Amino acid sequence: MAQMRWTGSESEILRAAMRLTQRDFAAKLGVAPSTVERWAASRETARLAPDSRALLDTLLQQVGDDVRDRFAHELREYQHARERQQTTTQQAPDVVVDSLPSPDVNLEAPAGEFHFDGSPADTVRTIEAFAARDMTTRRSVLVGLSLLAGEQLVQHVRRWTASLPLVQVHTDRLGDHEMAGLEETVVFFRRWDSSGHGGLHRKAVVGQLIAVAEAASQDGSPTSQRRLLQVVAELAQLAGWMTYDTGAYGLAQRYYLLALDACRHADAADLGAKIIGDMTQMSTALGWYDESLSLVRTAAATMPRNGNALVRAELFGLEARACAQLGPAEASSARRAVDACIETFDAAPPDRPDWVHYLTRAEVECLAANAFTELALAEPRRALSAAYADRAEQHVANTIQARSKSYLRSRILDDLRLGRTRLAQDEPAEAARIGLLALAQAGEVRSSVVTKWLTGLARPLNKDYSSVAEVSEFVDALTAYVQPAASRGMP
Repeated sequence: MAQMRWTGSESEILRAAMRLTQRDFAAKLGVAPSTVERWAASRETARLAPDSRALLDTLLQQVGDDVRDRFAHELREYQHARERQQTTTQQAPDVVVDSLPSPDVNLEAPAGEFHFDGSPADTVRTIEAFAARDMTTRRSVLVGLSLLAGEQLVQHVRRWTASLPLVQVHTDRLGDHEMAGLEETVVFFRRWDSSGHGGLHRKAVVGQLIAVAEAASQDGSPTSQRRLLQVVAELAQLAGWMTYDTGAYGLAQRYYLLALDACRHADAADLGAKIIGDMTQMSTALGWYDESLSLVRTAAATMPRNGNALVRAELFGLEARACAQLGPAEASSARRAVDACIETFDAAPPDRPDWVHYLTRAEVECLAANAFTELALAEPRRALSAAYADRAEQHVANTIQARSKSYLRSRILDDLRLGRTRLAQDEPAEAARIGLLALAQAGEVRSSVVTKWLTGLARPLNKDYSSVAEVSEFVDALTAYVQPAASRGMP
């Protein structure tokens, strides 16, 4: 193996290849755990000190061939991911509304962190330590965590599905007051986020996650442990979504993967499938449509036959959009998936766990609207494109009618959905006016998802209709909005 440079990233890859916690890795090297934590936080900022590099060189020489091979493989994967991101950055179009900071700075955590073969205690200790680092690390490092992508990410998800127990264990709810209080706290945080201001309170959710993970690491009955691990999984999922909404995509992805590991121990395959759906939405937002389709179909295949119908309905809706974004060749698959989404939702029983409370009629209609809008924008035949746009408009109207007034972020996205429909109907001035109305409300939610939707509407308008006065006004207003937004700190 070539002489190692030994940055923090390379030391973390070696630790992962050895299947060691940071504490055990520090013990192997004869250094303090805080030293290993400092290396991990530094990532690519600089080479480690000479004495630290010498310790790592010695350790690498001492490990077995299997560990050395695993280290070499993970190092190559890491380097390829960095090269891919650098290429993507270099090829990005120079558009005025692309001035938001990239979430993909090359500070990659090694893919080898997620093996889905540890004990429940290993899982909660990892989650507790990860969340604690999140609470104390600079924003620039958190936003800089780059993303696992393509087959690398899909393989992690497939590895998780292979780790699930063959038989799902369902336990009766206990009457324990303290446990019920923890579960109610998660419900409260979800409503907090649904109001559209969740990003402001992300750190509170992470703090609660640390506390519950610590409680789950203590001895208890199997039933109590499962309930605590369910709470850990739900909090990690919510932390992932709220982190994604702040624009720190790499950090959000890690929360999702950690939530999946907690689901494994909580026998929560349905929640795990829902989390993979969340990961699918992130891949879609980044334009990785093939990956989105692989993920969502993996999630659907994971669910038990009697799994949660609402989760299945959402997965059909996400599959529809991924197919639509792959172009006219997948149009029939997209239409079939929309029909399956609506039919599955309509047939779902009324009882639902709170972690899928958001999957309402409004949400199903917007999933259908997303798919038909993408079909309309991708279809070269005008008559068929117009038919798709009309279907999209009807679904958007149904969404707006069914949406609760308290969900501000969702209502802004509904407006932007209508703006994209008007774009598909070749009405750029009306699309831009809708964009301006949505922009006027965007400051109230401080949502990266909303900003991405705004720029997603502005880019094609700016590209094809820059001479339209309303479009110029919208692009100028959005540019003025995103430039100061780029300097905001993550809550």
